[in-house]
Amino acid sequence: MKNKIAIFGIIVQLAGLIYGIVNKAEDIIVMCLIFMFISTVALFDKKKK
Repeated sequence: MKNKIAIFGIIVQLAGLIYGIVNKAEDIIVMCLIFMFISTVALFDKKKK
């Protein structure tokens, strides 16, 4: 379930990144890149149970 949420977050951030590029909104681009990095780290986090 955590992976599905992380993938959904990455897709939403990718849409925001495209919006930021089209409208030349640098603050949105930076925020999307930061949150995409955080979502990617959460997606590949392998904790031992």
